[in-house]
Amino acid sequence: MKKSSYLKRKDLFSAAAFLLPGIIFTVWLRYYPILQSFYMSLFTYDPVNPPGKFVGLQNYQNIFQSGFYWGAWKNTFIFLLLHIGLIFFIPLVQAIFLNELTKGKKFFSTVYLTTALIPISINVIIWKWIWHPDYGLANQVLKFFGAEPQMWLSDPSLTKFAIIFPGIIGGGVGVLLYLAAIQGVSSDIYEASEIDGCTGWQKIAHITLPNIKFIIIIQLILATISTMQILDLPYQYTSGGPSGAATSMGIYIYDMVNKDLSYGKSTAAACVLFIVIGILTIVQMKLDQSEVE
Repeated sequence: MKKSSYLKRKDLFSAAAFLLPGIIFTVWLRYYPILQSFYMSLFTYDPVNPPGKFVGLQNYQNIFQSGFYWGAWKNTFIFLLLHIGLIFFIPLVQAIFLNELTKGKKFFSTVYLTTALIPISINVIIWKWIWHPDYGLANQVLKFFGAEPQMWLSDPSLTKFAIIFPGIIGGGVGVLLYLAAIQGVSSDIYEASEIDGCTGWQKIAHITLPNIKFIIIIQLILATISTMQILDLPYQYTSGGPSGAATSMGIYIYDMVNKDLSYGKSTAAACVLFIVIGILTIVQMKLDQSEVE
């Protein structure tokens, strides 16, 4: 008994020794900055003589009264809807078709993964050339079909579409994740469904998709989080323009820090963004659990 108790304590100590450094760094590098941001949002933060004057929730009140702030929220949610509507399901469709291939599966998997290796900056340069109003490929295609050329990145009504659309090429790691999940579905289930007359699209709708729903939900949550924080794409394409049409919450917070030097207001906006993303994530997870139940 004593030896068993000693071994249990030894195992517990070994587990704690492995986990403790990770816990410490997670709290220090992730949770502490979140608390520090909320603390900064309560001040007119002065980096020279921190923390500056205490103003309570005044920074929150100030940003809520700004039309530019709500415009950034509108743009962010439009980016989210465009991303989910145009891009989110593309890797899933690619993975389903890829799984049906009998030859060349490894080759096409490599091709899809290659898109993830292209740096974002290079991708932006290519697509800025494609969207160019004078000699861009997009307008050349429109002219070929007799349509009027467009000012893709200079038209407020088209800018957000032009920024999100390049992702429709799909590919990347998402295809491999979906493919791995599909291949993890037991072949016995497919064989039983074929005996019952479930083939083709019925097999995909009633067997494949329900059995990989868990990875679809995870990818949806990750896509929502990343799109709600979108900064690099609209900033590299138009720096948030024209006339603020592509200014996401990420750009709004970035400009508030680097251009206006309003650290208190920027951290207040960041805290609100954090809360909204948290609520959306919880709602998505609850909906998944309710379907399971």
